[in-house]
Amino acid sequence: MRILSFLLLLSLAACSKTSQITTEKEKSTDLKPETCNFGLNVFNKMKRPASEVPYAKVKPPKGQNIVASNATILLVFDGDVVSNTVWNTNGTINCAPSNLNPAEIEKIIERVSEDFSPFNVNITTDDAVYNNTPAQKRMKVIVTESWEWFGVAGGIAYPNSFLWGNNTPCFVFSTLLHYNEKYIAEAISHEVGHTLGLHHQRGYTTSCSLLSEYNSGKGFGITGWAPIMGNSYYNNVTTWHKGPTTSCGDIQDDVNIISGVLGIKPQQQTSMQHGIQHFSGKKEGLISNSGGEQFYSILLKNGGTVEVNPNCIGNEIGANLHLKVNIYHPNGSLLNEVYNTNKLSASVNLPKGKYYLGVTTIANDYQDTYGMLGRYVVTVP
Repeated sequence: MRILSFLLLLSLAACSKTSQITTEKEKSTDLKPETCNFGLNVFNKMKRPASEVPYAKVKPPKGQNIVASNATILLVFDGDVVSNTVWNTNGTINCAPSNLNPAEIEKIIERVSEDFSPFNVNITTDDAVYNNTPAQKRMKVIVTESWEWFGVAGGIAYPNSFLWGNNTPCFVFSTLLHYNEKYIAEAISHEVGHTLGLHHQRGYTTSCSLLSEYNSGKGFGITGWAPIMGNSYYNNVTTWHKGPTTSCGDIQDDVNIISGVLGIKPQQQTSMQHGIQHFSGKKEGLISNSGGEQFYSILLKNGGTVEVNPNCIGNEIGANLHLKVNIYHPNGSLLNEVYNTNKLSASVNLPKGKYYLGVTTIANDYQDTYGMLGRYVVTVP
């Protein structure tokens, strides 16, 4: 009887162990990365000559532009070794540097930083900042020439991996993206979006027929727009979006999902009474609430031109905001609304006097104000 009981227990233990192994195997089988081609038909496979000034030699000082935050996105441009992750089905992955020059990399960092500026997260190239962030609040993006180990794609990421806490990175392939800083920056934000739980923003007709895996946006020129989780390579303004994904009726609210993981910075100066008081020169602001208005009190002793410019890499390139300035009398009554349909910035010449400025965003022919979140600069003479 004792022998039979022992054999029964042994059998149950074996079944339990087999069941556990099967479950883990099923998990790994079901786990599939997002492989993103961004609608590109032609990928570059030819590596260019090595940069004469490797980025590793001119990386910014440690801790530069780092603020208190509970999350970190680490951008790796100078090569890395990946092991002990779900990517390592065939052993260690040795990632070559991105082979981008310092000027290209700084533009990429600025673009990505702007995309994530409304959220409580640091964008950094400093390993120490990443290592000092809680494991389930960080993501590493490796920008590399090494694509052969995976195959042809612009970028790859595992959905929701930002919260895994096991250092699983995502990848962007600089060679395949033609070493184009705009493409690479858009791909970085897009792949991080996947790690935060976002799907592709697809394109549909008004009758809900699928047009494209990637929504390519609308318009052209400075004000042309596309969603980051679509195909954002060819339009200047690229933002988080609220639109259809896996089906026409499946609406994805990018900002809500991202802020659920990272948190979002509070909107400041939301009333005239709490606006920034008289100043001259430049002040940086941040719009973190779609359609929100931020107030500034100004005193122009001699009159002059007041300007509000979105943060960008120059000439409104890479900006996420189409700005409008409301001019108020000291008693709070609205005097004028100032915006430009063909530009993202706004400026107005005012006579001497005291005013309140209300800085906000405005919808245009291509985009509503939903994803217009980011930084701007007010300049007062």
